[in-house]
Amino acid sequence: MTNYIERIREGDDQLVIELSFKRVDQFFDPDDPSPVKNRDLTNDALFAMITAIIDREPKKSVEYIIRFPASQVTEEIESGLPEAVRTYFTYRCEGARRNLRVLMKRMKYGLIYGLSISAVLITMLVYLYSQITDQVLADIVIGAIVIFCWVALWDPIDIFLHQYLFQKKTIAICTKRIINSTIRVEKAGVQPDGMPAPG
Repeated sequence: MTNYIERIREGDDQLVIELSFKRVDQFFDPDDPSPVKNRDLTNDALFAMITAIIDREPKKSVEYIIRFPASQVTEEIESGLPEAVRTYFTYRCEGARRNLRVLMKRMKYGLIYGLSISAVLITMLVYLYSQITDQVLADIVIGAIVIFCWVALWDPIDIFLHQYLFQKKTIAICTKRIINSTIRVEKAGVQPDGMPAPG
């Protein structure tokens, strides 16, 4: 069960995302004592903000409306929340860029290592294949060398397909969509279940 309600309105050139929380500490990490503008977001807030736009048209401008019950919204929350979101996602982007540089180095050295090992193994395969007369033994040797080549190249391939592309996507989402979006806080009445009333 999620701690928020999501409502998305998609126009021709704008995406409006309304996220309603019962309490401010469901949006901001309640264990973070920092001032609002520097406070970390909860996993729910992070998940909500990213998943709302991840599969949407990337060229549309984004507006977030973060809604809380009126009694929860102080002046500091109202003025500091947009900056807090941008600061938080800027920090995540910088971390993703650092990870990307590390992954690129791992991928580069992994490819050098993997291709070198594969070249040696294929050279051995060509030589052994010409010397072996038993077809069954030749098939076993070919299979073994193919597996060794696959293992030698697995890490750089895995990094590129699963980690590198994911980090690139994370950076794109953070920089192009969330950091540059319009973010505003809205006070709302309270429904019987404690959730803010829709705007």
